[in-house]
Amino acid sequence: MPSPQYLIAHACFDCRKSFKVTPRPDFTATCPSCGGQLHEMGRSFKAPPAKDTEQWAKVQALYSAGFRFFSYRSVDAPPLPAKLSEVEAFIHNNPAHPLRVAAPNNSFKPKPLRGSA
Repeated sequence: MPSPQYLIAHACFDCRKSFKVTPRPDFTATCPSCGGQLHEMGRSFKAPPAKDTEQWAKVQALYSAGFRFFSYRSVDAPPLPAKLSEVEAFIHNNPAHPLRVAAPNNSFKPKPLRGSA
């Protein structure tokens, strides 16, 4: 009997929504709301409210720096930053953090968030 497929949280930075999606080998998934690209965030990702543009900007910055949201209770590492203002220093000070599982994606340029100044 095959094991059940687990789902992984994916985020749409355009809609500021999160969806649970079956893992895909090519890492491509489409947002069911807007048709944009979904980004694999990890099984422990908790999406901020859509109105919280600062937290979404923080999530985008961490994503583009290679961080993903997987459980890391069993490792000794600093927690991810709580505020956008802490992200730059956190990324600089934690190049080998266990949640930094992807290479930084300098070609990924987050779009300005809707509703932000």
